[in-house]
Amino acid sequence: MKLHPLIKNVLYNFDQIEERTKELAKEISKYYDEQEDIQDNNVLLVGILKGCVPFMGVFLKYFDYNCETHYMVVSSYLGSTKSSGEPKILLDLNVSIKDKDILIVEDIIDSGITLKYVKEYLFFKGAKTVKIISFLDKKEGRKVELKPDWYCFDVKNEFVIGFGFDINEKLRNLPYVGVCDIEKLETWDWTLKKEDWDYS
Repeated sequence: MKLHPLIKNVLYNFDQIEERTKELAKEISKYYDEQEDIQDNNVLLVGILKGCVPFMGVFLKYFDYNCETHYMVVSSYLGSTKSSGEPKILLDLNVSIKDKDILIVEDIIDSGITLKYVKEYLFFKGAKTVKIISFLDKKEGRKVELKPDWYCFDVKNEFVIGFGFDINEKLRNLPYVGVCDIEKLETWDWTLKKEDWDYS
């Protein structure tokens, strides 16, 4: 399989992603199995759209605990590659979360500002517990005190694309996570067909 020309190098391929996600899903299932005060023995998974979709899809295959799936759209990027630092809820939950146990499913923790905001917001809305699983953890980018309860992989302070990560909503569907070639991106022609791509 040829890599997309905008991929400088692959960080994690699909097999690596699935294996690690499966491992964590089993660990988290066991964690909730051992808790004695989970309301209705049910956890609310809250996926942060849109980047969580591929990761959450794999996670759900192996998460062996009663759960509901809900989604929020919370953004501080709005099309750019750097966070504005001002989180905005674009799509809120439409269910009551009072006294519920919540597991946030996130694609990446970078500055931590957005996720810290979401976590505090969910507690404000009455959640009993709020845990976080993140696909990637970019510790170098952290600007607030926040740690995921579980995460799959570390990533350096680089712009990543694929497997949920996008460039202006494109390339989320790549079956791997790679580092974006910023130089090529500056002149990339999105109208080109695959047969016209320059792989050099």
